[in-house]
Amino acid sequence: MVSFPIAEDLRLPAEIDASALPDAPEGPPERILLTGATGFLGGFLLADLLDATDARIHCLVRAESAGEARERLAGQLRARNVPEHHMSRIDVVPGSLAKPRFGLSDEEFSDLSRGIDVIYHCGAWVNLLASYPILRGCNVSGTLEILRLATRTRRIPVHYISTMGVIPAAREAGTGVSGYCATKWVAEQLVAQAADRGSPTMVHRPGVILADSRTGLVGKSDWFVHLTTASIRAGCAPDHPGLLPVGTVDFTSRAIVELSLSRRARGQVFHVIDPEPLPFRSYFQGFADAGVDLPLVPFDTWLERLRDLGDEVPRSTLRLAGETLRQMIPAPGQDTAGPAAASAHRAPPVLDSDYFRRMLAFLNRDAVLPAR
Repeated sequence: MVSFPIAEDLRLPAEIDASALPDAPEGPPERILLTGATGFLGGFLLADLLDATDARIHCLVRAESAGEARERLAGQLRARNVPEHHMSRIDVVPGSLAKPRFGLSDEEFSDLSRGIDVIYHCGAWVNLLASYPILRGCNVSGTLEILRLATRTRRIPVHYISTMGVIPAAREAGTGVSGYCATKWVAEQLVAQAADRGSPTMVHRPGVILADSRTGLVGKSDWFVHLTTASIRAGCAPDHPGLLPVGTVDFTSRAIVELSLSRRARGQVFHVIDPEPLPFRSYFQGFADAGVDLPLVPFDTWLERLRDLGDEVPRSTLRLAGETLRQMIPAPGQDTAGPAAASAHRAPPVLDSDYFRRMLAFLNRDAVLPAR
């Protein structure tokens, strides 16, 4: 539950104002700033931006050294089968979203602003169990620094990667939801205020991000992957009536990039999800169809089976299952279509039994699951 007072965070500082600034250059971007490139979705955005543009991509990375940062970025590209030579188009910006000006000097911050044409802000501390005050520095203050950078020397477009979780956060005005969703909702309000002051912005709201449809690659630190693997270990799945707004990571990333390159879409909010929500039961039925013995059991029985696994399932996963999961899954009939769906822009992959077999193969290959 969120109890931290957030009213002060909802006011965009007066100096963040693009109304009197010159525009960044028209046409395809030549220099892009990407945050979150070492994360699951961010790594796909990096690969897709390299593929869809000829731009140099500046990646803000928190690391001990530029060499370490480059190796982490190279690992992201290798995992996505991107040729190594594309690293020549990537520049590392060592820094942290949680620090003023990302930890850069005032001159470095201004130089960065003058040297980029567009910003993709995907970086965030994703922790569904942490409180708002803990996540605030990275997720709220970090977005403020992005907007500050975007209005430092000229009017730089900002693509903010949010989450479908802001819908309940908006309904509860920042209370009664996870601290993470609350920080993303507050950050969206700041982006909207920046847009009112002349900043060209676009908000992209992914849902539950599923494995790559082509390779089965998953985000191994992702909360939903943890719940999935815990269920497979427990040998059962929850008979839950909820619906999941979903999108495979490759669909989500490609849709964001394609939408971002369309100037007609500026100023809009997109729900980057499949046109039809995925029933929670159907998700686990996909694994059953792929050959996993995964009967549906009552929700409380499922939780008890997870507890019986002891140290095989981290306590954080149990808390997610028992608390956060109930909040994150929309109730049947809840609107997830939103202002505009990116799924209308490109057909999403089919989540058939072959898809779930590819995901299982990846989980087994990377020893995420015990040998069966």
